[in-house]
Amino acid sequence: MLFKIKKPQKSLDVFEIKGAIENSGFQFFRGVKSGSPLEVSVQGNKARFVRLSLQTVTSFHLDEVEVLSKSGINVALNKPVLCSSFFNGEIKYQGAGVVNGQKNGGCGFHTQREESPWLLIDLREIIDIASIRVFNREGEFFTRALSLKVEVSSDLKSWDVVFDNWNGLRAFLSQELNDEEKAIAYAAALEHSKAVSLFNRMVAEGRVTEAASFHASINTVIRSHGLAMGPHGFLKTFSFCGDEEKAKICAELKRILDWLNDEFGVSAFITSGTLLGMVREGDFIPHDDDLDICYIGNSSSAKEILEERIALAKFLRGKGCGVQESNVAHYWCVSPGGVKLDIFTGFIEGGRCSINPLPRRAIDERAIFPVKTESFHGHDLTLPSKPESLLQVNYGPNWRKPDPFWKFDWGRAKEEYKFLYFGV
Repeated sequence: MLFKIKKPQKSLDVFEIKGAIENSGFQFFRGVKSGSPLEVSVQGNKARFVRLSLQTVTSFHLDEVEVLSKSGINVALNKPVLCSSFFNGEIKYQGAGVVNGQKNGGCGFHTQREESPWLLIDLREIIDIASIRVFNREGEFFTRALSLKVEVSSDLKSWDVVFDNWNGLRAFLSQELNDEEKAIAYAAALEHSKAVSLFNRMVAEGRVTEAASFHASINTVIRSHGLAMGPHGFLKTFSFCGDEEKAKICAELKRILDWLNDEFGVSAFITSGTLLGMVREGDFIPHDDDLDICYIGNSSSAKEILEERIALAKFLRGKGCGVQESNVAHYWCVSPGGVKLDIFTGFIEGGRCSINPLPRRAIDERAIFPVKTESFHGHDLTLPSKPESLLQVNYGPNWRKPDPFWKFDWGRAKEEYKFLYFGV
């Protein structure tokens, strides 16, 4: 679908923009479990190489790619592959899994987060290709692959584009649009970076009413996909979770806390957004999309604290969790049941608790210990002794009043907890 290039007489309506992108041929393809893979017709193209790439800064992952000959044979099966990078240096993400014929909705390969990541399949001979079938990763991260471009070549020099999911988006953006309209257009294609950047800029400039209105507009655009704009982009927030799903999330959270408290031997409890929701709302905060826990370790020196952190990550990996270091000195953890957690490090200094990224030595030890348990969605979760005191340090004296624009002071945290961020 082509769009006339003209200066709009008035700001475009959110639904006009959403409709224009969705009617431009854009494909919201998913995977085997959803029954909606991408089908690309390649009639008339003979090629040896197939290149799939993205057109933004993100991680690239797919479940499976099939390249079908005119006789219907998957000629990509177990063929050599090469990708631009692989996540965390793990062999399982190097690419062989994307052409092994096994589709389960997971990641057959997974790159690092980078500019325009790509995957190359070598068919080993020039094939008369009929079509290419792309099975996306299932779950909320399917959005990462939606800027997909597919090209074919016989010699790695000359490439023919056989599919570009952003063709319609680019045509729409060629109009004279304001920043908000551009961000909404990208959001309609489930690309979050422009919307998040503009929202943060509005907040930083004190345009809070405008930011709140813009946030609502973005959620209007993406809600039909089961997503909302949260602190980490376009993800499934707790607003989409029913009571049964919340109970399952809390069961998984309890399992992690019990492992850390009873087996690893540190004091672990819910904190930040999860604690705030439980105390203030009696529920998860609707716009939040993950869980927050903290542990107070048994070490005191910087070297010992870092060693204990490494041991904790190894312990959780041994329990089947996915654990990786964030860029702000806490762990990103995915439980065996697929629940996402941020794990923050804390320690005792002269009767005071320091918890990254909260102000150092700002918490009286008696506000944390002895930890206690309270029921939340049918499961007993560990809390600090005086949760209100911790919340005041975390969010300030007005913590009972919702503030959708609140953020951690990461700059101060990096100064106060240098050894967690940069080592010793």
